[in-house]
Order: sequence, then C-alpha cells, then structure tokens
Amino acid sequence: MEEWEIKERLKKTWIPFFSRFGSLTEIQKKVIPKILKDKNLVIISPAATGKTEATIAPIVERLLEKNKIDFSILYVSPTKALVNDMYRRLQYPFEYLNLKIEKKTGDRPRINEKKLPFILLTTPESFDSLLSRHPQIFVSLSYIILDELHLLDNTPRGDQLRILLNRLRRINNNIKYYALSATIDDKNIGERYFSNWEVCEVSLKKEIEEMLIPEKEKPSDVIPLLYQIFSEKNLDKILIFFNARSTAEMFVPILKKYLNTDKVWVHHASLTKQKREEVEKLMEEEKKGILCATTTLELGIDIGDIDCVVLYRPPFSISSLLQRIGRGNRRSEKIFAIGIYKNNWERLLFEIFFECAKEGRLFERYYNPSIAVIPQQIFSYLYQRKRIGTTFNSLKNIFNNIYDDEIVKKVLAHLLENEYIKTQGKGVYFLSEKVENLINYGRVHSNIQRKSFGEYELYDIDTERKLGYIFYPQPKFIFGGITYELIEIRKKEKKIYARKIKESEATSKLFEGTGTGGYFFELAKVIKKKIFPNLLEWEFPFFIDEDKLYLFHFLGNLYGSILAMAYKEDGRKVIDLDGKVFMFEENYADILLEKKFPKVNKEIILTIIENNLFILEDALGSGGFFRYLPKDLQIYDHYLRLDIERLFKFLNNIQLVEITKDLALVFLEGYI
Repeated sequence: MEEWEIKERLKKTWIPFFSRFGSLTEIQKKVIPKILKDKNLVIISPAATGKTEATIAPIVERLLEKNKIDFSILYVSPTKALVNDMYRRLQYPFEYLNLKIEKKTGDRPRINEKKLPFILLTTPESFDSLLSRHPQIFVSLSYIILDELHLLDNTPRGDQLRILLNRLRRINNNIKYYALSATIDDKNIGERYFSNWEVCEVSLKKEIEEMLIPEKEKPSDVIPLLYQIFSEKNLDKILIFFNARSTAEMFVPILKKYLNTDKVWVHHASLTKQKREEVEKLMEEEKKGILCATTTLELGIDIGDIDCVVLYRPPFSISSLLQRIGRGNRRSEKIFAIGIYKNNWERLLFEIFFECAKEGRLFERYYNPSIAVIPQQIFSYLYQRKRIGTTFNSLKNIFNNIYDDEIVKKVLAHLLENEYIKTQGKGVYFLSEKVENLINYGRVHSNIQRKSFGEYELYDIDTERKLGYIFYPQPKFIFGGITYELIEIRKKEKKIYARKIKESEATSKLFEGTGTGGYFFELAKVIKKKIFPNLLEWEFPFFIDEDKLYLFHFLGNLYGSILAMAYKEDGRKVIDLDGKVFMFEENYADILLEKKFPKVNKEIILTIIENNLFILEDALGSGGFFRYLPKDLQIYDHYLRLDIERLFKFLNNIQLVEITKDLALVFLEGYI
C-alpha cells in the first residue's frame, strides 16, 4: 500500500496522528496496512520511529468505522512515567477525535465503571488490579497494545503479563494484540503473549558514531575534554547516563562549576515524581542543558531532542547501551555517543558493546519462566474470585503453557500450609486473612521487588517540600544537584529535614546500591575473540606459571564467582580473578589432560544457590513474591534464571588451548 493509499484509508485519523510529521516512517508504511486487516503483530523498530502512531491510528480508524466508541483499547506500558508521557503525547489526537482517553497507574488508582474511556493507558500492575477488581469492564475490549515489551519480557513482570492475558481471554476471547519492541534478539517474543502473530521489523538504520575517552585520575579530569567536544560539535543538549545515583548526583556540581552554567540537572528514582517531571520539562523546553540520569531515563520519556548521549562507564548489557544511545539524535541520521571509561577493561567492553549494537547482536538472556510469579497470580486470581473461590483446574488454565502442573501444585500446597490461602469445601480455594494487608495496600498486584528507594523521606525544612528518599543521613550532602546541610532527623517518623546551603564540600553517597546480573555468559566468546583474535571460536586459552594454572573464561563476576565456589566444593583450590580468569593453585591435572573446563556437578550448583539465595535474589531480579515460594522452588527459580543447563552446554563446547605466559601477556597488554 502506497503512502497516498494509507492517507486515503485513514480518513479520520490521518490529520490528528500524522499531519504534523509530513510523511510516514518505514515501520508505519509496513504496519498500518496489516493492522487495517486486523492482524496480530509484533512490531520491532528502534526508538523514535513512530511505532505508537503506526499502531493506534489504524486501530482507531477500524473502531470508528464500526461506530464503536465504548471501552475498546488497553495500552500497557512498563512504567508509570511512560504511561504519563504517552498520555501527554496522545491527548491531542484523541481530543481532536472527541474520544475519551484516561490513564490508570498506582498514582491514579480509581476508575469509574459507568464512564469508561475509549482508550486506557496503564501498567501491568494496574492492569492486574483492574482485572481483579473490575473484570466485567473488559467484555467490550477489542485491542491490547503491549508497549516496550522487551523491557518486560523474561522478567517476573513479563510472566505476570502473560498470565493476565490468559485470565483476560477467559472473559473475552475476541481481542487483537500488538506488541511494540525495540531491537531484540528473540524474534519469537510474540508467541509467549498471544497466538497467530506476525513480525513487522525495521532494523536500526542510523549510523552510530562513538568516541571513547578515559576518566584518568579523578572524575573532574574528564570535564575539560567533554567541554571541548561539546563546543567543537555545537552540542547544546546533553544526556549523561550513570550506573549509580550517587555518581549522577556527584557530577552535577562538578559540571556546574567547570562549565560555568546552572543548566545542569539530575534524574533518578530517589527523587519525587514531581521533581523528576520538573526536570523532564526543563530539559524539553530549554535550548541548552545537561541532564545527569540513571536507568530512569533509558525509557522513551520525552525530554526533547538530545544532541549527544554520554555514557559514564559501560552499562550492564548491550540492549541497555542501545536504549541509552537511542535517546539522542532523533532528528539526525547519525547517533553520536561518548563513552567514558575508567580502565582498559571498560574500554574493551565499550568497544564490544558498540560493535555488537551496530551488528544487531545483543546477547540477551534466553527466556526462562519466573516461578516466583505463581504465588502472586494465585493471590490476584483468588481476589478476582473472592466470592466463589477457585479450583486447581481453573488455576491450571491461567498458568497454561507457562508452568508445569506439578510446580503449581507444590506452590499451592505451600501457600495452604502457611495459611496464605484456605479451603472452604473440597478443592475450592480462597484467600485467607493473612494476605489482607497485601490487598489493602495494593501490593498483591505487583511483582516489582520491594526495594525502598530510601529509609528516610527527605524534606526541605524551609519550604516543607518533600524532596525524595535517602538511605544514609550525612551532615552535608548533594541531592537533586543541590547542596544541603542536615538539620533534624526524626527517627520514629523516618524523616529528615535539611536546608540548602552554598556549595561546599559534600557527599552524594546517600543511596543503597542495587545488584545486577551483569552481561550474559555467551558474550564471553566475543570478549575472548577480541583479546585473543588468533584462537578459533570455541578455543579458550590457559597458561601455567609458578605451579598455578590460569584459565581465561571472561564469563563475568556473577558466573565466575558461582563456578569458583562450585570448583571449591569439588575440592579444588581456585580463585576467580574479577570475572575474567580462574587461578587454579592445585588439582588441575585433569584440565591439562582433557583440555576442557572442569565439569561441575548439578547438585553442587544447587547447594551454592541455596547458600546464596537472597544475594542472588537481588542480582537476578526475582520479583516481589520470591519468598512466598517453598525453599526448593526458590532454588529452582534461581537455577532457571541463571540458565545453568545452557551454561553447562556452553562450557562443554569449549576447547582449552595452552599458551605461554609471555604470549598471554602480549595479548593482554592494554586490556587487563
């Protein structure tokens, strides 16, 4: 279908959705004709290519052709911030068409069943709440759009969404589905959420230009070089990503001082929603500015056109790097990004991440179901059916094609034994009084890990305005890019009062860090190839020095530490050196003989997981209901999330090659 034909076909929706853009994007030309034919689609395209308009406009056109203006579209986005941002973007076209648009998130929990909107924007958690409390409203629904699905998939929230869709189909099985995603490895992502799907894909066409610069002695050393680059390239609006809130805060006064500007702001999850939105608006409206951000701005929140994205230290994955650099240069055919590295290993990771991003190889974790979602969805479904209860067969249906029946039975028995649920009559289950608090506070609907963004609420003592949350009170500290001095701590109320002061020596170490699983182990082959280019794909080097065997694995800290613990349990004396090298001090004769990674017993790995359950819970993002599982299933959940079976196969394919220490040092020079 040619563009003029699409324009002619979208009689009512062309003007409000597309007239201001001039012409359609490539993904819009592909998607719109298919939606007009009511196809279920997975739409894969980079950020800022118009996926949302490509999906919503033809859906609305189809509905208006049928004169259907009741509650018809549910738009599910990963975060409240994205819902709010999408609401702002879509208000004009829906007002133009005289159609009601509403949003429902944790900030806006109520809905009027008698005055339902035409389209509702929400999060998975609020979708869960609606389905549990107002299931009847979905009878009229015609379309579901799953936005930024790659951010949910293969997480507890993604599996929650899968089950919610199963539950929805029991109410209404006449719905069309559209999943929107940025570039991903798994093109079969759609099969987990709906059937009879097709893929519409446009790959990243923009050229990526990166510049890597060292940090040197201290963070401020890099500022003059950044300033020089910004000036030479006429870069006015800069987005700088940090992996930690404290580092983002620390850089604000440094940038203000060295660049002689007050147009430097900070954005992270410990700031209040109001403050984050103020900063987003400032960045969008100002002609010049620098925003220091964490993962909160990896998502597609509109902050205007960004000239350059700076990455302070490598992100945790290639897909994260793509999300970050995709925020910049939206109007240009070229993405310009700067990576700041602290050492040569970080430089190497940057090089690899950028190379893989350009080639579209993301090395994401393979899908494995999150067992920790089962108790949450049992509670949620029992709340939906609180008057009549439910049976095992009904639960089996909502968990269909996701979890094995025996696992569901085991979770059900555990919840019954611990009095989270009860029976009234043979085989009919109900919620017990023990979970009433979860229901009263809405926590029954969320698989987000319950991590507080601070032990204390922080207030400005002069304005009494709430600023955000911190963990560690300090005499003088930087928060929101402003220096404060501590005035009062109210420990019982968990509140801190502080006053603005003129800039002086202050700390930004107010926050508790969160764990990360790091990169997926299959990236080890790419890292090895970069350092040892002469070795074949599955060949990994080792050398012997002073009766110690050094085996290069490049699996990262998470897998390196787990395997090192397993080898120790097996009687070997081994140390993992920073997720890169195993140093065997003895008992390595079999490695020399077989030229293979030592085999690890599955039972030993399970024991190590058991001994590190709650450390791994943080690193793997196991969700808010992990601890409602029986212990053996907690262990199994981690086992699946770590993808141990695939790790064993990966290690088994590797052939070890002995090299000399001198040769190893030649290859390693400049990297480690």
